[in-house]
Amino acid sequence: MESYFVYLICRAALLFFRVVPRAVSHSLLDLLASLVYYLDGYHRRIADVNLRIAFPELGVAERRRIARRSFQNTGRNLLEISRMPALRRETVHSLVEYDPENGLNNYLAAHSRGKGVLYLTGHFSAWELLPAAHSAYGYPLGFVTRPLDNLALEAYLLRMRELPGNRVISKKSAARQTLQALKSGGDVGILMDQNTTLQEGVFADFFGVPAATSTGVARFALHTGAAVVPVFLTPMRQGRYRMKFLPHLELVRTGNDDHDIEVNTRRFNRVLESIVRENRDSWLWGHKRWKNQPPGNPDPYSLPSAELARFLAAIRRRD
Repeated sequence: MESYFVYLICRAALLFFRVVPRAVSHSLLDLLASLVYYLDGYHRRIADVNLRIAFPELGVAERRRIARRSFQNTGRNLLEISRMPALRRETVHSLVEYDPENGLNNYLAAHSRGKGVLYLTGHFSAWELLPAAHSAYGYPLGFVTRPLDNLALEAYLLRMRELPGNRVISKKSAARQTLQALKSGGDVGILMDQNTTLQEGVFADFFGVPAATSTGVARFALHTGAAVVPVFLTPMRQGRYRMKFLPHLELVRTGNDDHDIEVNTRRFNRVLESIVRENRDSWLWGHKRWKNQPPGNPDPYSLPSAELARFLAAIRRRD
């Protein structure tokens, strides 16, 4: 009963933001996200720890500004999800445009190789909009997601995500469906910027600190020959976005599978780190990216401020 009540609230919110003018919705969501930022001390502290790890040179005021903007960007996903039924090829350009230098040209070059395309991406800006907009332009894809615990909300979100012609791939059956899509020359998007288990990943440095990182992109690419293309949205003025596809990444192939998977995963992390550095305000800072640590390292989110500083200093001296 409680989960259905949550579903009704979320559904009502999405319907509300669908009909309210976009500029008004932006203002309301930014206000609500700022309120959540101040009230949600748990995720606010996570964001602050992450920013101390990534940008130790920043002062308290700047960390708070970036974290608050991150909350607002996350909130804007609600608006974009609510308006997915209205996305059309004739009008999508008024909301999302391809970057003139690193845009559709790089995607088409990767796709022309004929072995499928793996989108290397993360929780940047309005990440739910990226596959929807790209599909509205005529380039549908499959993308891997973890199903929500709320079944009613998951079913609704699934319909929204697949409206533009995309296909949602459940994480529980991702391997088989992803391989099928790539072998047929299709495209698959994978968000690989979140903490994972060691059964699914390896430790790869992210901003100089070990981060448990999924090896899925490297495994799929090495197995199928699919092109790995970094892609992300950047926010523009007046609520518009720009979609960037960087040139596809050449893989390290030595014939040693374990070595190649680990080396390429580390390279992918460096690419994602460079994107975060250039788009500090729009990454999802409220997630425990560095929660799982190698044996002997503490959970940084459990450390008091002074101990966190000592831990980070020790990690960087080690390098």
